[in-house]
Amino acid sequence: MHRFTAAVLFVGLQTLSSGSFAQEYRLAAGDTINVFIAGVPNSDWKVTVGGDGRLMVPLAGMFEATGVSLDKLRGSIRTALSKRNIRYITHDGHEVFLTLSPDDVIVDVAAYRPVYVAGAVATVGPLPFRPGLTVRQAVAASGGEGRQSKEMQDSRRADDLRGRIKDIEFEIVQERTKLKATKAEIKGDITFDSGSASQSGRDPAETAIVKGEAAQLAARMDKFRTERDAAQATLVRATARVAVLSKQHAEEEEGAKADVVEAAKVADFMQRGISSAQRLTDARRMSLLSATRALQTAVQVEAAKNDREEAVNRLQSLEMERRVNLLASLHASEGKHEKLLIQRKTLLENLVSADGPASALQELDVKFDFTIHRTVDRKASVIPAQQDDFLDPGDVLEVRSSIAAGRVATSQ
Repeated sequence: MHRFTAAVLFVGLQTLSSGSFAQEYRLAAGDTINVFIAGVPNSDWKVTVGGDGRLMVPLAGMFEATGVSLDKLRGSIRTALSKRNIRYITHDGHEVFLTLSPDDVIVDVAAYRPVYVAGAVATVGPLPFRPGLTVRQAVAASGGEGRQSKEMQDSRRADDLRGRIKDIEFEIVQERTKLKATKAEIKGDITFDSGSASQSGRDPAETAIVKGEAAQLAARMDKFRTERDAAQATLVRATARVAVLSKQHAEEEEGAKADVVEAAKVADFMQRGISSAQRLTDARRMSLLSATRALQTAVQVEAAKNDREEAVNRLQSLEMERRVNLLASLHASEGKHEKLLIQRKTLLENLVSADGPASALQELDVKFDFTIHRTVDRKASVIPAQQDDFLDPGDVLEVRSSIAAGRVATSQ
């Protein structure tokens, strides 16, 4: 029976948000959960919490999810699946029976409910949610605050550029961290230099990125070692079997030769009237049996050698495939990083040209107010918000603007 040690193959999206979000968030209808069984093919499932607040997990059953924390749901699913016995066929045709343990089951959030932006923005409607999403970013993704005059449009463009620059800088940190982790993995290291991300005063989101990438690196290295150790164990077993069968074959061949000599002696004795015909028949039968056993063992030796060769090839291909994939990932990250740097430079140049008209708008004393409408456990609340406040899945962000003495400039 094979045993797989579960590695944390998925780093939860909530690691990129504030710590309170990861601890306090409760699932609701529309959230999508990813369930994965380590080491079992075709066991990666994405299931969505339905309108009735429940979700169906293959092999595990139905679970209540609305109002439940991810940790609690993860524990329930792991408990249910750990009672199951799994049977599957490997790529080389072997049948495997596996009794699951809780650590074999990975449960995380694949996608949260969208947030909705309404009011004085260029484009109202839903936005995909990601942990760490702020009011500023949601407004920027919706085209910026709604403006009516030319000055307002210029100011909106400047704000939009600032929001896009901040998002790109966030992506640059992600790609730069990914590059460091990939280079470390190519060298076979399980850690990488996180730079100044550990310094006090560092942006919490950047610290979360580094921690998340470090966890993924450790998980990937653990997964590779597990596969490599399994291949090495197969090679050791195949090598031992070849040695045992080869020794057995050599002994059986010696025995077969001795039986041939004995049969010849008995035949000679019979011609001289010393031995009987029955003894000659028995000697020839023994010689035939010995030769047959030696031939069968020779076939087993060749089969064992083939198994050993397959194990050697598997061990070599594991490292080769890993290196090819890592180099491809490194190349892709380097290209994306360079592209992001160019985009940031272009946006900064555009911001310089947009800041002039935007500064003139400040004389109009335009004010934007943000309100978050949030429902938790069927209880609705209205929360005044600032631009750097975090949003939760399912929030409705309302944006309103006013000029001078509170005169409403734009409406919903």
